[in-house]
This record gives sequence, C-alpha cells and structure tokens, in this order.
Amino acid sequence: MATRLRFLIVLAVALVPSTASANAGTPLMWATMLHLFLGNAVIGLVEGILLERLFKCGVRRSILILIAANYVSAWVGYGLVSGGLGKLPEITIETVRFWSWGLFVIAFVVTLLIELPFVRWVMPPQGKTFGQVLKAAVTVNAISYALLFGWYWMASGTSMMTQLQVVPASSLVQGDEYELFFISMDGDQILKADLNGGRQSKLSEVRALNGNDRLFARRNTAEGYDLLVYLDSDEGEGKNEVLIASGFSSFAPLSDAPTGAWFDFGKVPSLASDSDWEFRTGFWAAEGIKGTNKKSGAKVHYALETPYAFWQVRNGTQIEGDMVVFQLGKSQICALHPESRRIALLARGKGPIVAKRGAAN
Repeated sequence: MATRLRFLIVLAVALVPSTASANAGTPLMWATMLHLFLGNAVIGLVEGILLERLFKCGVRRSILILIAANYVSAWVGYGLVSGGLGKLPEITIETVRFWSWGLFVIAFVVTLLIELPFVRWVMPPQGKTFGQVLKAAVTVNAISYALLFGWYWMASGTSMMTQLQVVPASSLVQGDEYELFFISMDGDQILKADLNGGRQSKLSEVRALNGNDRLFARRNTAEGYDLLVYLDSDEGEGKNEVLIASGFSSFAPLSDAPTGAWFDFGKVPSLASDSDWEFRTGFWAAEGIKGTNKKSGAKVHYALETPYAFWQVRNGTQIEGDMVVFQLGKSQICALHPESRRIALLARGKGPIVAKRGAAN
C-alpha cells in the first residue's frame, strides 16, 4: 500500500499544470489534455484502490474497469461542455458563477450515471444491491471529483470571476461623450448605442457571420474618421473591408494590430486625453487584459479561462476615467474599471468600437 501511495504522489506532482508560454497554449489546455488522455488512468487507479479498500473488491479488476469507466465518462462530459453546455448564451459575466457551479453538479451527476454500471460490474455478488452500488459510486467519485476540482482550479484563470464586482452598466458608465458601435449577435446589422448599451439603433445592414468579424476606424483627413468592418470568411477566401459610414466621428481609436479580422488583440488604443494607464489584451483567454500604470508601476491582470467559461478579451478601447470597453468571449460587450475592480455587461454583440459622439465638422 505504501508503494502505491508513493507512486500516486510522484505521478500527481509530475502532472501538476504549470504556467505555459503563449506559443505552447495555456495551463488549462494542458491540464485538459493530460486529464483526457492520461489523467483518467490515474483516476481509475485511485478509484479502483479505494473501491477495493472500502468495499472489498478485487483490486486489479477494480482498477481496470474503473479506468475504462473514467475514460468513457470524461470524454462524454467533455463533449457535453465543448459541444453545447459551455456555450449557452445565458452564461455571461453576470451569471457565470451560478452556471459554473450548476454545470459542475451536472457533470458529477452525468459521471455517476455513466459509471454506475461499471461499479456494479466490479462489486462482489453480495454487494450488488442498488443502494450499495450507488453508495460505492458516490464515495469514489466524490473523492476523485475533489481532486479534479483542485486540478482544474490550479490550471484555470479565474480572476475576472473572483476578483471583480459585476455592477449594472448605468452605475459604471455615465455621461454621453462616447457612442458604442458593434455587430449584432446574428451578424446582420451594425448597431450603435449609448456607451452603457442603451438606446440601440440600426446603423447599417451587413453580412458578418464569422466570429472574428469586427468594426474598426480609419482616419479620413477630410471627414475625421470612417467606420469600417473587417469580414473574415469561414471558407478561407480571404478577408475584406466594407465601409459602413464616412466621417462617423471626430475622434475614434486607431488600432496598431495588423490588417485582418482576427488580429484584434495587443495594445489597447486609447481615447483618453490624460491617463497613466496602458492596457493590453492577449491572444489566449488566460492572458485576458493586463494594465500597467506608467507612473506608479501598479499592474492589474484579469482573465477568465475555466472548463465552463473560456473567454478571450478582444476589441478593446480605453476611454476617459481609466475605463476599458471590450468584447468578452463570443458576444459580450463589457466595460471594466480595473482600479475599482468593477465590470459591467453593456450589450450582446461582437466586434465593438467606441468613438467620440458626433460626426466630424
């Protein structure tokens, strides 16, 4: 038994997810791959030993059968999350805490349902009543799920969920100096709204069906700034630009990102006249948004990458008051005040840009 325990400890330490470079992915990506391809063998080993010790089952048979059970349940669970449950439109920054716990419970129940026949197969003849099988399955899965929770928590980026206060848009964004422009969720309209997301109106029709499509501004020396949309083809036919409105604003952000719809990360362009803060967004969800105060040296970093919510931060614009407006995930347009740790959901859509209200003279 001592030899088995030492083996499990060494293996667990070797598999602990650590910080990964941007080129190699993120800790959560590695943790997920290790879990799906190798970790299930470790979990089945642990559960098999537990089942043998607690319920007097044959250890070798228990281990082999529960390894198989864990691979089946893990891949089914991964399919449920990546294939639908984790992409529910109801999961937003306002509801992510509730849904994360809810989906965790659903995953546990699904695991139990899948593994019950395997546990019944392992149990000795005198222990095959439904109550005894259920007790055995709940016991071993409760222990393994506690280990899995710690495993994924270490690998996840949760600061946007755990360190920020979600507030109503009206309490975070005030004044009418700026306007918000974005693509509708279904990709058929360009909308404009107050910065808090209110008083939405259609600016133009468009066919922007790709998740990477976004709005951007270009300087027009005669008329201030033009509003355009980058369109990214799903069929790989290249990218193109479409002019939406000439001279739509007297001051709009100009991104340093290379031309292309998906190049919507990096240094956040600023409309603020005087700010000590600079912000950057990263390619991976775990990179999120980072800010540095050039005067004080203070730094902030907020991100959200969990098994149930892995949301990139894109299309950022910094405005007065050290506020940043950006796209979070596929369809959330949010405002963040990093120093006060407050975030608000402004609207549902994609590819946003913020500009000074009023066309150029």
